Amino acid sequence: MKNAFFVRLAVATSGLALAWPAGAQISTDAVRPEAAASPNEGLSDIVVTARRRAEPMQQTPIAVSAINPARMDEARVTNIQDLQSLAPSLSLPRDAINPNRVIPFIRGFGNKGADPSQEPAVAITVDGIYLGAQIGTFLNLFDVEAVEVLRGPQGTLLGKNAPAGGISIRTRRPSGDFKGMAQVDYGRFDDIQLRGYVDVPIVRDKLAATASFFRRQSDGYVHNIVTGEDVGGLKTQSMRLAFLATPNEIVTWYVTGSYDWDKGEDPSSRNISDFTPLRIPTANYPAVAPPVTVMCTSPLSKALCTNGTLPNNRPFTTMASKLPDRNNRNYSITSDLAIDAGAIGIASVTGYRKFYERGSSDIDGTQLPIFDASFRGDYTQFSQEVRLSGGEGLNAGGRLNWLVGAYYYFFEYDRGVTAVTLGAPNFSDQHQATNSYALFAHADYDLLDNLEISIGGRQTWDKKRHDSRSPSFYAGTDQEVNEAKSWRNFSIDAGLSYRITPDNMLFFRYAEGYRGGGFNGQPANASLATSFAPETVKSYELGTKNDFFDHRLRLNLTVYQADFKDLQRVISDNVNFAPFFIRVPRNVASARTRGFELEAQARPVRGLTLRSGIGYVDAKYTDYFANLTGVAANGASDNSNLAFPYISKWTATAGGTYEAELGDAGKLAFALDYAYRSKYNTTDQEYAFATQRGFGLLSGSITWTDRNDRFSASIYGANLTNKRYYEGADAVGGLFNWVNEGAPRTWGVSAQVKF
Repeated sequence: MKNAFFVRLAVATSGLALAWPAGAQISTDAVRPEAAASPNEGLSDIVVTARRRAEPMQQTPIAVSAINPARMDEARVTNIQDLQSLAPSLSLPRDAINPNRVIPFIRGFGNKGADPSQEPAVAITVDGIYLGAQIGTFLNLFDVEAVEVLRGPQGTLLGKNAPAGGISIRTRRPSGDFKGMAQVDYGRFDDIQLRGYVDVPIVRDKLAATASFFRRQSDGYVHNIVTGEDVGGLKTQSMRLAFLATPNEIVTWYVTGSYDWDKGEDPSSRNISDFTPLRIPTANYPAVAPPVTVMCTSPLSKALCTNGTLPNNRPFTTMASKLPDRNNRNYSITSDLAIDAGAIGIASVTGYRKFYERGSSDIDGTQLPIFDASFRGDYTQFSQEVRLSGGEGLNAGGRLNWLVGAYYYFFEYDRGVTAVTLGAPNFSDQHQATNSYALFAHADYDLLDNLEISIGGRQTWDKKRHDSRSPSFYAGTDQEVNEAKSWRNFSIDAGLSYRITPDNMLFFRYAEGYRGGGFNGQPANASLATSFAPETVKSYELGTKNDFFDHRLRLNLTVYQADFKDLQRVISDNVNFAPFFIRVPRNVASARTRGFELEAQARPVRGLTLRSGIGYVDAKYTDYFANLTGVAANGASDNSNLAFPYISKWTATAGGTYEAELGDAGKLAFALDYAYRSKYNTTDQEYAFATQRGFGLLSGSITWTDRNDRFSASIYGANLTNKRYYEGADAVGGLFNWVNEGAPRTWGVSAQVKF
């Protein structure tokens, strides 16, 4: 039976909610979302806004993981990449070549491509503002109220480019009281972090402000064996100023502005090129055998492969040339205006973001000019969303929640790449402007006191114009490429939730989503310019959310299947210049992902909190017939057994926190967490050298806090067992093979004061 696995898991999901232990006392009290977690009480809930309204996570019938500030502090979360061990089926590797971006994957699906012309597959939003490109998404998380990881398509309320899900970040709002916090951390590799905030009441109960600051600077953990220096150090800074106006009981206006810069070093890669052919396991090679990397065949660099210099098999090392440090800057401002006019609620969310990309990378990781690149990009985006929602008098006596809305999004970038490829300097650039419009509606209705039905839809119109100029254009042998195209999409979602008790819920959800179409961002010449259509997904989820034993045990389980069509995948086309094939995006595949996610929390005894999570992803192409070799004579092959990049079939986390009361001396908190992921491959072609075996990372901390919760001090460590693993690896179009290790064992101390 084709869907036997999915059916069996669906039955198990129903059974979990129906078969709790005999005699268990089920609380009939409503969840208190505003309550802070306490080691001496039951598990508290977190308010989420996944359905564009505030509601407790345990009462929201979608697959969402919510992470509050206490958990982020405990897990030492300082940037968006640190979230990947806090939610199942989530992967957030940092791009080693362009470190200002992360590459998010949810439930086996994401977008590995670095070109900004390709739109994200996971939507990242900050205070409701969607970030239009993966470039610039390596975000500092230093003053955050909550993070929500939404799994599955969010095509109706979150909009386009969320076919796999979304990551929603909400910044902390001013408290209205005069208070603040200052913290300093020092860790291995001279890792110094400074952070703090101050809340100021300007007009009591009417207008408040907050100012926050974060700075991090560290040496790198990669040693350059040519220069003798340690490289890859971090140097980032973020500042935020926010105002919250509540002039009356009707109006709430939150305005926040931020400025961030990144002046870190090029982390460089470790070149492991050798004479092993680059074989794609699903490809056919009847005419031309799999190639060896150009690095080991070019007269410019072949000697490195014959004299023992390559492959470089020394972990955490590089032989790269010294290039200028990054100088990326980001400016953003957001306005969130809410008006509660009784029968009608009005929300207006406006966002503006300007990101300047200035970076360089010795991608080949050697002293030779095989592939060195400097990136200069200017990215501008503006968005406006207006929503109307029903209040008293238009909500069917409290049984109906509805909203309608309109959305406009503008995104424009100019990006130039100055490179040296096999000793030859070249320059290319591109420009793209996107205008996107959408209308959407969503409604939830209580058919019974414990049975809710929901339905929503979104119509989107996209218009894009793309211009590019290749190295050949600047050499006088090619022409400029000018392209324009429009697409439209209608996505729906529908769901049904049944509350068995106030603490136990079953839900089903059907959702659609899509990722926008686009153009080959930087074609090697005008004849290789092409466009690709949007990709779409249909998803089915069955889940259950449960609190047992007066909220001392929480079990949430979701099973799912998602069917993708017109997948945008990068394939090879043959050309008459080295490396004699290029990578271009096309709609060449269909796929299916299915699996389950189980999250558990328990507070069995006073002071002890336990947590665990398991994610299983079975990602498979259902139709992927293409020639991936770059040699036309080799012909097409069935690539349906090719692995998805960066995807582990299994992910699992386990951990706990114990708080020991010390009377007048305060308290001690001991936290320990373990995160495991099974084997994965980091390339689209599943090259053997880029396979990472399964591994687990252990982290922990010990924190003392005084009895008044004013002073605290911590010691902490990450990757305590010093596991070595690949965070990234690729073949760079056949030029060479590189790998990049994740951070080794780190430790540090921290001190904080509140006032």
